[in-house]
Amino acid sequence: MTTITFEELKQKYQSKLEKESEVACKLLTKIKDGYLVEINDEWEGFLHNNQMLSESEAELHSIGSLKALITSGPDKSDRYLVSPKALKERVVWGKLQKFFEEGTILKVTIAKVVKGGVEVYIDGVRAFLPGRYIKLPGISQDNWANQEIEVLIEELNYKEKNVILNQRKAYELEKQKKAEVAIQRLKEGDIVEASVLRIADFGVFVDLGGLDGLVPASELSWGRFVHPKDMYKVGQILTARIFRLEKDSQRVALSVKQVLGDPWEQLDNELSMGKEVSGKVISEAAFGTFVELRPGIEALIHNSEMPEGMDKPKLHSTITAKIIKIDLEQRKIGLSTRDLESKQVPVEQQETNNNYTYNKEEPVALVSCSTEIPAEGDALINIEENKLA
Repeated sequence: MTTITFEELKQKYQSKLEKESEVACKLLTKIKDGYLVEINDEWEGFLHNNQMLSESEAELHSIGSLKALITSGPDKSDRYLVSPKALKERVVWGKLQKFFEEGTILKVTIAKVVKGGVEVYIDGVRAFLPGRYIKLPGISQDNWANQEIEVLIEELNYKEKNVILNQRKAYELEKQKKAEVAIQRLKEGDIVEASVLRIADFGVFVDLGGLDGLVPASELSWGRFVHPKDMYKVGQILTARIFRLEKDSQRVALSVKQVLGDPWEQLDNELSMGKEVSGKVISEAAFGTFVELRPGIEALIHNSEMPEGMDKPKLHSTITAKIIKIDLEQRKIGLSTRDLESKQVPVEQQETNNNYTYNKEEPVALVSCSTEIPAEGDALINIEENKLA
């Protein structure tokens, strides 16, 4: 039996264990709500069930001893409260502090969506990611849960057990790294396939592997359109040629038109004088009507080349006309509907009576007949013509 002198006993009680100090514990006996433990072979302590890690009772007994953290004490019974869970948490907080200081990007999984943001757990430590620090393109808030994301630690306070994360900053940082790599492999003249990221009034932004490129509205199509969204949708793949690249500012400008080629240079002998063509009316002017024969190829029907008394074709309608002028150097095509007058009679000005069609604007004859016409026979009818007022 080991004897303790008075001085040793006095020194023991004067040097109490400090809160949050790491100690070694041996399991002594199971009591209500936990275990009595021996701390550092000289102190008595209590380990509550809810402060244990995931080990079962059998595993605890097989281990025999474990590391823990002093969380409070001593109490009236001169016992300290110990917690292996608190010790593990402190180790995790130490890692978090290092990650915070070094700006390390962490991969985490969103546990659940809560008011104002989402909840995340890092080795058992709860962290909060505010909505203003989230950027998940193409993923709705309803589908945020269980998404694996990359984050930076924005704020860290061990005493208040507060961890604030920032996914948006991590996203932009990672994107910047990819952009620096992408800009080095690209060069002017390259033809690339890229996904549409977003659409603005002035053009379409595309993804070049972490680097954003811009296709100006003027380079989207040879044809006319009202807004870039009429041409492309987010997520759609387009093919374009890089015509300007600024490595220092990481700006890339692309053109779809340059890939398609100039439609005027592709005409060859497709159009000729006197040929009938169809097109869509795209605009009107005081002197005539412009018709799009194909994207980038427009022709003019001058007012003098339209039938007299006939209204101008409606905007966006499709009409047929004859080519009366071609000037490829000046990029001008003249059309006429005069020779096609019989084909251009508006439907609303026509009426049909049995198998006969007549124009409402033409005079109609009134006739009287007193002669019986034999069945399947012919007869000469003397008519008196009276024009309708």
